Amino acid sequence: MDKQYNMFHKNTTSQWKIVSDNNFTYRKIIDVLKEEINDRDIDVLDYGCGAGTISLYLGKKRFNVFGVDISKEAIDKCNESSKIMSLENFVMFSLVPKKFTKKFDVIICFEVIEHIKDDIKLIKLFHRLLKINGKLILSTPSVNAPLYRLGLAKKFDNRVGHLRRYEWKSLQNIIQESGFVITKTLLTEGVVRNALYLFPVLGKFIKFIKGPISDLITYFDDVSAMLFGESDIFIIAQKI
Repeated sequence: MDKQYNMFHKNTTSQWKIVSDNNFTYRKIIDVLKEEINDRDIDVLDYGCGAGTISLYLGKKRFNVFGVDISKEAIDKCNESSKIMSLENFVMFSLVPKKFTKKFDVIICFEVIEHIKDDIKLIKLFHRLLKINGKLILSTPSVNAPLYRLGLAKKFDNRVGHLRRYEWKSLQNIIQESGFVITKTLLTEGVVRNALYLFPVLGKFIKFIKGPISDLITYFDDVSAMLFGESDIFIIAQKI
């Protein structure tokens, strides 16, 4: 798996600035984080941090963040980005360690568990790594995605290494059986936004979706999610 994701991140580049709150790619995640994380004096684990965009965003806001990934290519670029933006005092990046040496107040895990063979083992690891009253925030693709139900997401799923998609109730059960209490479930991402990420031809236009255009497309996408079904699931859970 690490070889696959090193290839995936082969063209990942260093970042020179923090993404804005209404960045089209990350705005859903950022909205959730702004609502769920308020206390600055906490330790955050970003499991499967990828290029480090969200870790760096939180680091800029003075959260203490530990970003981990299985791709050395990705981690190398993350560390370069952290130095460029002078965030080394707030953000540390590393390959996933064999053993974690501390516990965390918040664990974020976005679009990762669908890649993991033993997803239940991973959720149980998160439970062990969280402090009492700690919070888990994760997202993952939904089986209810309209384009997936039409059979149009198979090539994308194979290309990015998805092993499965989730139905939100069954995902809730997995998390609850691992010792968590579910505090919120969000069914998000409509067919408009999903198509931009599924199809490379459409994906070329994402970089042009900024400012008011991002707001407008997001509005229509939210409507499409309500009408036709969600493509992504967010779960917020707490260790009691």
